[in-house]
Order: sequence, then C-alpha cells, then structure tokens
Amino acid sequence: MNNKGQTSTTVGVIIVAFVTIIVGLILFQAVAQNVGTTTNTVALENDTTMTIAVNDTAQYLTSCRAISDVVIFNETGDVAVPAAQYEVVNNVVYNGALAVTITPDAADEYLSIWTIDATCQPLTYIDNSGGRAMGGLITIFFALLIAVVAIGIVFNKQFKDLINM
Repeated sequence: MNNKGQTSTTVGVIIVAFVTIIVGLILFQAVAQNVGTTTNTVALENDTTMTIAVNDTAQYLTSCRAISDVVIFNETGDVAVPAAQYEVVNNVVYNGALAVTITPDAADEYLSIWTIDATCQPLTYIDNSGGRAMGGLITIFFALLIAVVAIGIVFNKQFKDLINM
C-alpha cells in the first residue's frame, strides 16, 4: 500500500474541510447579523427630535419606514403632546426611500421641539411575517449545513484511515 499517496489525500480532505467550515462560519455570522436587522423592530426613546414651528407642515422621520405606539413629548420632555395634535403617516416615499411623516395640527403651546418615543420598523425591516420567518429558517439551516459538513468529514472513510495510521 502506498502510504504517501494515502496521506496526501487525507490531508487534502482535512484542508478542504477546514476551509469549508471556516468560510461557512464567517458567512454564517454575516447572514445572522443581517437577518437580525431585517426582522427586529427598534425602540425610539427620546433620541429623535423634531422642531415643530408651523402647523400642517409635514416633518419627515427618515430612519424608520413605520412607527407604532407613538408618544410625543414637548421640548422639556415632561408633557406629552395629545394625539389629536398631530397625525402620523407610515410608509411615505420621501427622497426615494420610505419614511414616516408627522404633521402637526397643534395649539401654540405645543409648537416647539418634539421628542418622539415609538416602536420603529427600520428601513431594512421585512414587513411580511412569512419573509421574517424564512429569514430565521435560512439562518438555522445554514448552521445545520455547517454541522453536517463537519460531522460528515469526521465519519468519512479517509479520516478514519488517518486515525488508524
């Protein structure tokens, strides 16, 4: 039996397995991070401010495509602006991207700097629940594929021969 030929084949299998698993783990990390940003909503908490100076002038919130559970506070942050004093419209196209408009119809005492608390859907958010589920399943099956490659190589005949040298 030619041990040199057999060893080089086994070493080749180990190198291919190592590269496949390392590249798979790197790609898995990238996929998992992107799935997280496309399937999770973000909380806006006192970090988004708008200067409201004129009634009936739309103000655009360009970091979100849609918001819910909206509470707006005045510039001191201690008085909530009543919901009747503004209108929120989601999924508005502004400069070629989706945005949220907040149009004030406020009494003079509320015209100032507004701070917004809300639940935000980022611009990359998948609005279809089936799409969000598929994103999670793709991540799970990708991890399973990496595990199958690793286990398959361990139980490969060539790896068993390497152990028996």
